[in-house]
Amino acid sequence: MPKALSEHETEAFRERICDCAARLYVEEGPAAVTMRRIATDLGCGTMTPYRYYPNKESIMTAVRARGMHRFSQALEDALDSPGDGRTRSRAVRDAYIGFARANTATYRLMFEYPEPHRDDDAYREAHERMLRTVVAHVDVMIDEGRIQADAPIFGHQIWAALHGAVMLEIAGMLPPGFDAASLHTRTVTALIDSARPPTS
Repeated sequence: MPKALSEHETEAFRERICDCAARLYVEEGPAAVTMRRIATDLGCGTMTPYRYYPNKESIMTAVRARGMHRFSQALEDALDSPGDGRTRSRAVRDAYIGFARANTATYRLMFEYPEPHRDDDAYREAHERMLRTVVAHVDVMIDEGRIQADAPIFGHQIWAALHGAVMLEIAGMLPPGFDAASLHTRTVTALIDSARPPTS
């Protein structure tokens, strides 16, 4: 009989399964993600992954949902840092880039590939949290009077620019001397300047 795992051990092994599946999906394609291959890569018994997830579709949904929660938490922590709205917005940017660099396979899977199981409650909760979190720093700048903008639209403009910069960095396609943060800073500075309240 398999040894009973603690809650912490169970959670840690679920995370290992998700990390493995994300890596396989991004590096080798969807066909590489099988329960047998995951077990082989993790060095466990063939049936072990089934103790945690019923099939690979549930794993891929979990990869996204868990990734979105960790991503949102990183951005929320950054937004809670001290400073004015612009400073906190930069902290959110840095946390965003840091997450993408540290969790590249999960990040790519969150955004690059077709979404499964949109009707899954856990996935929907994670997705809604991410959509709120990724634009929350814009509300702070609006409340401070730094910009005048439609928060969801302006937030998505900043998000699109940041995601594009991150993906170019991941692909190694940024100009010499640039990284995602420096490219995004130039873009966002122009966006914020365009949204400044008119002076009387």
